Amino acid sequence: MAKIEKKKVWTALIIIPPFVLLIALGPSILFALMVLITILLGLLEFNNLALPQSRQIQRLAGVGLGLILSILFVYGEARSFSPFLVLMLLLICVLYLATAERLSSVISNLGTTLFGIFYVGFLLSHIILIRNQTDGRTWVLFLIITVWAGDIIALFSGTLFGKHKLYPKISPNKTYEGLLGAIVGSVVIGLLYASLFLPYFNKGVCILVTIGMGILGQFGDFTESMIKRSAQVKDSGSLFPGHGGVLDRIDSFLFSTPLFYYLLPLLMKETP
Repeated sequence: MAKIEKKKVWTALIIIPPFVLLIALGPSILFALMVLITILLGLLEFNNLALPQSRQIQRLAGVGLGLILSILFVYGEARSFSPFLVLMLLLICVLYLATAERLSSVISNLGTTLFGIFYVGFLLSHIILIRNQTDGRTWVLFLIITVWAGDIIALFSGTLFGKHKLYPKISPNKTYEGLLGAIVGSVVIGLLYASLFLPYFNKGVCILVTIGMGILGQFGDFTESMIKRSAQVKDSGSLFPGHGGVLDRIDSFLFSTPLFYYLLPLLMKETP
């Protein structure tokens, strides 16, 4: 086993068990705090990655506004959300009016700042909403275990059987065999989890949902790879030895989590 692979294994063994226990046994407020910290770190990574030449106050504005948006989306009133979006856009424009040094880069920097706020803060905050639902702990674990299973089995199936490149321009190591492994892994583990902890969850619906999460998990991976290739870096950070940064660990959840949240009212009808 290569040195980097040993790092991946040991880091996973150290991080995953307490993380799962925290979700399974911890209170919802502690889970929310953990997610908000993850969003904060993810926003810091994104802004350092995507806006390396911008001024620090511009990057910090993207981080701060993204975190506030996440908190307001989860805990604020619906009627306050739209006014905050207007205020957020105004504040970012005022900031760039006051601090921009090169006008040629203002449009791209403005767009990048806004993209980061929604890409990291808005998308990931949906997982707190899932946790706050009835049986939210069980559904969050279903989401996390299913997406992780897709990632892990995609890695092994791609390594062992991968021959046909999926999108080499963005991720040279991704293959169609890996994508198929991700989908199959998500479905199998999702069905196994549902049979143990969600026995009334319709199996056909479970298969469709896990297929969607498997595909969107890989799409999230590709999106983050595209961002890293644009920035010409291998990893978004170095927080987790062998695994990269926070964005490298949450990329598969950024699109699959909102899908799962908006489907959840339908899924909950399948359980008493």
